[in-house]
Amino acid sequence: MDIETKIKQDMKSLGCTSDRKIALAYQLYIYLIDEKLMYDTEYCYNKDVDSLYVVARPNKQEKINIYVPIPTSFDISMEFISKMQENLCTVETGPTINLAFIEEDFTTVIYTFTKGLVERPSLERTNQQKCREEKRRFISSELKKNRNDILNDALNGGFVDDDDCEIVE
Repeated sequence: MDIETKIKQDMKSLGCTSDRKIALAYQLYIYLIDEKLMYDTEYCYNKDVDSLYVVARPNKQEKINIYVPIPTSFDISMEFISKMQENLCTVETGPTINLAFIEEDFTTVIYTFTKGLVERPSLERTNQQKCREEKRRFISSELKKNRNDILNDALNGGFVDDDDCEIVE
């Protein structure tokens, strides 16, 4: 059984019966892991609003964020957003919910909705976060580019050039 099938079956076992919601949640889950490089990514189901959603951390130090997959053909109202916030937000996540609008070609655009006012992070902290994210993306892209070489070296024991070694006495 492939991973996609296993994850979708797991989502169904949480209580969701809609194949469309499962497909959207799966796409969002993969997007947050592969494209956004999120931490502690998990999918969840809330039967009160009949919604599959994903929770994840943008970085290790931040709190868990809620991401709800929404098809772009769905009409959104403030009542819908409030209902989602009431049913999904917790003390741990805070009053913020992210709606991930997903096109049929799986293009994903995320909008953040916060109940009340939230203090903005300082410019210095924002710049530090951007720098860390750029480093993570660079490392991830380098690992993806060199994946085959890394795997071959790992399987074949690698090759160490004598110039790279230093004798310590």
